[in-house]
Order: sequence, then C-alpha cells, then structure tokens
Amino acid sequence: MDRKNFFLGIACLAGAFALFFLTKPPTPVAAIPPAVTQVAATKALPTMSAVPSSATRVDSLAIDKSKAEYPFIENDLIKVTLTTRGGAVHKIELKKEFSEVGKNEPIAFNVGNEDAALALAHRDSNAGSLVGVYSVFSVRSKTATAVTLVGSLSDGSRVERTYSVATPKVGEVGESYSLRFSTRVIPVAGKSAPSVWISTGCWMPTAGDTSNQFLSVLAYDGDDLTRVGLDKFTAASGFLGLGQHDAAISSPIASVAKPLTWVASGNQFFASILHPDAAVRGTRTEVIVLPVSFDPLKRSLQAFASWETPADKDGVRTMEGDFFVGPKEYARVAALPDSQVYVLQFSKLLGFISFGGICKLLLFVLGAVHWLLAWSGAWSWGWAIVLLTCLLKLITWPLTSMQMKAAKKMQKFAKPMQDIREKYKDNPEKLQKETLKLYKDNQINPLAGCLPILIQMPIFFGLYTAFQTTVELRLHSFLWIADLSAPDTVYTIGGVGGFPVNILPILMGLSMWQSMRMTPNPSADGSQKTIFLMMTLMFPVICYPMPAALTLYMTIQNLLTILQTWLTKDEDARIKDEDVEVILPTTTRRKPKG
Repeated sequence: MDRKNFFLGIACLAGAFALFFLTKPPTPVAAIPPAVTQVAATKALPTMSAVPSSATRVDSLAIDKSKAEYPFIENDLIKVTLTTRGGAVHKIELKKEFSEVGKNEPIAFNVGNEDAALALAHRDSNAGSLVGVYSVFSVRSKTATAVTLVGSLSDGSRVERTYSVATPKVGEVGESYSLRFSTRVIPVAGKSAPSVWISTGCWMPTAGDTSNQFLSVLAYDGDDLTRVGLDKFTAASGFLGLGQHDAAISSPIASVAKPLTWVASGNQFFASILHPDAAVRGTRTEVIVLPVSFDPLKRSLQAFASWETPADKDGVRTMEGDFFVGPKEYARVAALPDSQVYVLQFSKLLGFISFGGICKLLLFVLGAVHWLLAWSGAWSWGWAIVLLTCLLKLITWPLTSMQMKAAKKMQKFAKPMQDIREKYKDNPEKLQKETLKLYKDNQINPLAGCLPILIQMPIFFGLYTAFQTTVELRLHSFLWIADLSAPDTVYTIGGVGGFPVNILPILMGLSMWQSMRMTPNPSADGSQKTIFLMMTLMFPVICYPMPAALTLYMTIQNLLTILQTWLTKDEDARIKDEDVEVILPTTTRRKPKG
C-alpha cells in the first residue's frame, strides 16, 4: 500500500466520522407566531396566494378551550377524544403503540397542536382568508363507537358532524385504525352551503428522524404524489447561493385538473390520511400546508384541504370519508384504497433513484416470514430478519460461488496480466487489445464476478430504505437489541447526548473484514487493496446510526459468506492446484507439467 492511498483512506475515514457524528441537523428557525402557523381561536388562516399582514379577524362564535367538553369513542386499537370546540378531534391514542420501550404510555396523535384534527375552516369572502371554526358544538347522540355533534358557522349555517369507529373483526386489516367521519353543512334558507376546509392534524417528530426527512404532508391525485417537507419552512443559505430560500409561512397545493384522492400528514412511523369518498370530491382540491410549533426546536406540519363538494338541491353539502390514523405497517396501508401505501415514503438514493418496488417486495416477504415465526415470541421479528437473510443468501449462493470461481481463475492470470501492463504501459490502445485477447483465448469473463454484487446492491439499498420506516420493528427486541428500529446502543460515553456505543456495526465491520480477507483477490494492485480496507472501515461508520435491523442483516450476511467460503475451500484448493494452460497472446505458451 503506497503512502498516497494510505493518507487518502485516513482522510476519508476522518471525513466519515465528521459527517456522521460531528454534524448536527439544521436548527429550526425560531417559533413562528401562532397567528400564522396555527388556526387559533381569534386568528385566520393565510390565503392560498399570500399572507396579508392583516389577515386576521375575531370569530364571534369562538369558545374558550376551558369551556369545551371532550367526549370519546373507541375500539380495541384507538381511542378518539373529540372536542365540542369546533366539533373536531382533540386527539387519538393508539392503544397498542407505545411511546418508548418498557413504557405503557400510548402514542397520541395531534397532542400539542393548537388546532384539532379534522377542524373546520371556511373562506372569508371579504378578506380572502380562511377562518377557523371554533364555535360551540353540542352532543346530539353518543354510543361507545359513534357520536354526533351539532353546531353552526358564523353565517348561520348549521353543521352536523358524525364520527364512528369500526369494531375490528378477526383477520381484518386496515379499517380498525380508521375513523369514519361525516360533516353536513345545512345553509340558511335560500343560500348554498359554503365549502369547508378540513385539517389533517399533525404528529410529533420522532427521535430517530433527526433531519426531519419523513416529517411531511403528502397529497395524491391518483397519478402524482406531491410532498411538502419541513425544509420549506426553514431558511436555507444554499451552496454558493444555489438553493437559497427564506422560510415560508405557508405552502399551497392545488389540484385543478382532477381532485385529490387523499391528503396525509405523517412522521417516520405513523400517518394520518384524510380520504374523502369519491362521490364528494368534486372537480378540484385546494390544500394549504402550515408548520406547527411545539417549541422553538420542535416543529411539525399539518394541512387544511378543501374539496369542491357538490351541493344537493337544497344547497346542503356533505363531506364524508375515512380518516386513517395509525402505524405505517406495510400490510395494513397496502390494503387501503387509492394507493394510500405511498405514505410509506420510501426514500430515494441520491434523491432520484427509487427502490420502492423492491422495498415493498422485501417487506412483504419479511411479513410472511414473521407470520411463520410468530410462535417464537418476543424475538420473532429478530428471527424473521435472520431467516430473511438466510433466504436471500440461499438465492444468491450460486452467484456468489460463480464470483469466487471467477476470482480464483483470475488469480492464475495475475502474473501474465502484470507482464502485459508492464510491456504496453506506454501504449494504452495496444494494452487494451492484448488484454482482451488474453481474456478471449483463455475464455475469461472479467465481469463474471460483478453479477452477484449488482444483484445484492438493490437488496441492500432496498432494506436500507425500508428499515428506516418499518414500524413493525419498532420497540421489538432481539438478543441485546432493545429496539430493532433504532441503533443497538448498549452504553453512552459521557451520559445523555454523549457518544453511543453500538455493538452490531462493530461486529459487522469485523465480519466484513474477515469475509474480504477470505475472498480471492486476483489483483495485486495496492490501490484496490486500499479500497477494500477502506470499505471495511467506512461501512460500519456509515451504518453506525442506522436501525439495528439493517446492521443485523449485514452481519448475518457476512457470516454466511464466510461460511460459504469455508465450505468451498476444498474446491478452491482444487482450482488453485489444477494445471490450467495459460494462453498468452504475444508470449510463449506455458505447457502442462509432466
């Protein structure tokens, strides 16, 4: 290894440590005033086109939160707490999804948001702004799973809002986390009811999504998916001025050609999907996305959406549909209509290379394997990852064997190749011609060893992408791993906020080094050896903050490769000792011994 490559490798390693451990996620801008970010009781929403400085007015019908009542309905999975302030959803608790390992506190949707989920707003025709509906509603009827609230708008229109939750049946997927809603706006005699806007609510950011990559609002029109992330509401200086922008205070989305089929807000593991029935979507949809400030360093996103619901002959407008609020489990959201599975937000390599298809396939197979291993108890998801890794290795076993044989064969031609390089080092064209002739005469395919890597790379990136948002692994333990969806930190040097000690990335690096050491390397070039060494150092660094599920997969994969290399060592020895005639294009042919 020459000195140049050595220092280059050290520089890359130092850069990786700086990138993954010394950099911090962007600091959010200071909390935006509630008059802009939230639909407060005495404030108006920004307009779709601009936010006038005077776009606020007092809603004379608004009531104070302290005077509101909070009835609730529930099923086995969710508890929906409503509010008589606007007749909307105060919060939704997910009974079987907990906030932390070892704690029984359920995850709660829309907690900390000044606005209720499914809160109503209407456009002020004079000011051109949206005004939140926070008038008093009364409970007209209630059962354990359904409730109807009745109130009014400032123009005198009467509003009837009905909510119900389904009682899940055995084996039923998808509907148990859905809240069925209906909003009926009955106008004053002789008028048509105004179109109303309705809120998606918001989720708290997750601890694992430090860059807020998955905190977003999504809108889908049946063909195209539009995403608005928190970065739009954070000022950026850009790179040399490119990409520079100020922090927006609102972000409009319009679907004019056809209405949106659903609008969602979500974080890394959970989503709320507003899905109106097809009959009430009308011909167009408008959406406005707003940041929600919990404190100066913690923010989220919500959206208000308006479908041009057609009025009946009496001028009454009825908006009804389903409001899914729950975990982004692949099997569950894939069963929902109108491609709501897109809320999974599979990230793209380099920003444009999608692995969505292979992610879905891998998650389907992982779910099937877990179903087979559900009997194994608390560690069932960990065993499912191990078995999935073994299945993938079994599929790629012949390809890996092909790679090893090709590498062994290439080793026998290392010396002739070196001679050709030396002889024609000043004549690249002749060097290429003689090299190709050597390959042709000896029936060598230099690309034979690349096929397994080309096949395994999509699998790796697919799992890398999928495991970042796989809620099925969340809070599930395996061996010493407390949470498969988070790094396997066993100790933190320096206490809270210090350096985490993660075991699996270290084991992954050691197993990768041993695997590469055992794999035949036909090249005697020091630069290539340096690259292999840097890979064994860089991969653990890159994967250090990744979910333990990913590093578990890679560690098991490396161990299986080591096992395969050891099992085929007798065949490798035979190939090594086999007397193969090396046909050189411009030198004397080496004859067999004896």
